[in-house]
Amino acid sequence: MQNRRKDLIDILKEKSPLAGQLTDYEMLEIIRLMPLHAYRENATILTKGEPANSLMFLISGEVNVHLNEHRVAKLTQGDVFGEAMFSDQGIRIADAVAVEPTEVLLFDHSTYEYLLREDTKVALKCKLIFEQLYKKNSMANEYFFTKDPAKYLALVAHNEMKKSLVNFVQSHVKKINMFPLVATGTTGELLYKEAKIVLTKKVKSGPLGGDQAIGQMISNDNICGVIFFRDPLSAHPHHADIEALGRLCDVYQIPLATNPTTAVAVLNYLTDAEQYEPPLVNSLLDDYSQQQAQVVQGESTQSQDSP
Repeated sequence: MQNRRKDLIDILKEKSPLAGQLTDYEMLEIIRLMPLHAYRENATILTKGEPANSLMFLISGEVNVHLNEHRVAKLTQGDVFGEAMFSDQGIRIADAVAVEPTEVLLFDHSTYEYLLREDTKVALKCKLIFEQLYKKNSMANEYFFTKDPAKYLALVAHNEMKKSLVNFVQSHVKKINMFPLVATGTTGELLYKEAKIVLTKKVKSGPLGGDQAIGQMISNDNICGVIFFRDPLSAHPHHADIEALGRLCDVYQIPLATNPTTAVAVLNYLTDAEQYEPPLVNSLLDDYSQQQAQVVQGESTQSQDSP
């Protein structure tokens, strides 16, 4: 029991927001009040819409925060979640799900009220720490939704190839989950149902503009690779969009896989730290930019010369 408490103190000292804020004795005082809860893989720990009346310290395992079936955060040992308990936010706005067997320490209102009676100084310290954490995460979320810094792996498949993509993802789920994921509408829904893959972002189906949306993400430097299982034996009403997506992969030198064999090569390339290199800038882009600058300069000169 003594060793277990020491392990918990070490985790909170080294990896939690309490690090450097509380003494060992103060941490031990809090740990004694917090029950340890265990969750199995895929168990829902916090549910969107329920009262925000507790927070949790992640002691072991891994937790994904989901919003509308999209992953918005990945939590590991020492992270705190549910800090909206110390805000004016009445209910939870996202789900927290255990990725693997997980243990958490629960800090709820009854714990805080007891601590407030027994050691007001420590209770107020904790309140300040969690309020600051909530504000910090709120600012980070605002930044996330205004400017996305992530590099997504795009997963796309034509109707006749969707089953093949599901099988591929199931066979390579560990590597696939190393990336934030984006998929077109129906493909994303199928991957969620059949392969339990949670998307970070979802766009519309290909014929409704999904391929163009992924193309825009490529041009905004938000795509690290595209796995697009194409059906080569059928005609497609959005053929021009498909061609445009492939062209943008060439322009920005993004790895593109169009079948399971090439997908293995692309996935291995992206996950091999020694082999992977950021895409080189296409020299044609510089030439194109210079040409466009000359066009603009020429038009400007003509306007000045005209009477």
